[in-house]
Amino acid sequence: MKRSFKTIISEGYEQFIKDIKQTKWAIIVIIAYFVFGRKFIYSICPLIMLTGYPCPSCGLTRAGIRLLHFDFEGAWHMHPFIYVVAILVFHYCWNRYIRLQLRQPKSMKILAGIALVALVIFYIYRMVRYFPGEPPMSYYSGNLLHTCKNFLANLFVQ
Repeated sequence: MKRSFKTIISEGYEQFIKDIKQTKWAIIVIIAYFVFGRKFIYSICPLIMLTGYPCPSCGLTRAGIRLLHFDFEGAWHMHPFIYVVAILVFHYCWNRYIRLQLRQPKSMKILAGIALVALVIFYIYRMVRYFPGEPPMSYYSGNLLHTCKNFLANLFVQ
């Protein structure tokens, strides 16, 4: 039976609200983390806070914001994999909220795995080619390991 456009939107919206209700605590924790990180910490990335080195996905949030502002060139410059992420998110939402498939097809898992491997390869390329350079490929010296090393050095020198 063919579903009408109104039915597709209505059923997709209902599924979306169910998903939000089931994950409300995770959403609240993520929002709190971002608000806290923005207010009190120089970075919201745990890897940067710990080591000072950028992670493979460094720049994806900023690229996503630029993409939402239709700054396609800026999004590409910040992190080209934002387009892969956007395609995967669109594919997921299409299957979940339009086709109402509660389980994602195997092709989605394979695409996500390939994208993850490609992201790590691209990260290695960016580290060799651009590190340390302009953000996001910069070293942040206020990290926890650097601070601990300085603290221990000062402790044992005296």
